[in-house]
Amino acid sequence: MVSLAIDTSSSYLSIAIVKDDITLYEKNVYSLKLHSVLLPGEIDRALQITKEKIDRIFVAIGPGSFTGLRVGLSLVKGIALGSGLPVTGVPTFDGLAYNIPQGDSLIIFMRYRMNMAYYGRYSSTNNRWICERTGVSDIKNLTKLVDGEMVAVVKEHNYREIADMFSNPVLMVPRASLLVIPGKDMEPENPENLVPLYIEPSEAEKIL
Repeated sequence: MVSLAIDTSSSYLSIAIVKDDITLYEKNVYSLKLHSVLLPGEIDRALQITKEKIDRIFVAIGPGSFTGLRVGLSLVKGIALGSGLPVTGVPTFDGLAYNIPQGDSLIIFMRYRMNMAYYGRYSSTNNRWICERTGVSDIKNLTKLVDGEMVAVVKEHNYREIADMFSNPVLMVPRASLLVIPGKDMEPENPENLVPLYIEPSEAEKIL
């Protein structure tokens, strides 16, 4: 099976083509707010290089950038509805966890506002990372969330402020190919039902 995987949940745009368990193509671009401009062309380039016919699509659904998630999901919905390809939305942190070799436990931090961060707590079972909890915290309280876990920090915005709070944290960026690992055991869903996993509402939604 050949999969197209897309992650637009952060400032990095990540595209991958995965055949069975082999990554044929992967590209990460630090594109900030240009996801909508670059994404269609990057997908075309990936397909031209690999010359593969896609059987399934995986897309990161969040948490992450409000705008970035909408860009990725909107394009994937269009592709899936037009082609009939099965599509699976995968939580962003579920893919991020596989940047790290299996261990006892892991906590991932991703900055998303001036003083706030998303976090995901994972345990390891049968060579799989299992999500125990995701949430949002004020950055000043992040050290209180750690209790012996391996710490990983996503290189998003001013990530160094978070990284410097811990001894030897793992620094990572989203890799679309890793979405396939947890995603392949998930059922495809109706593209029209795909929605971002924000954890908390955007500022605009709070006002409404």
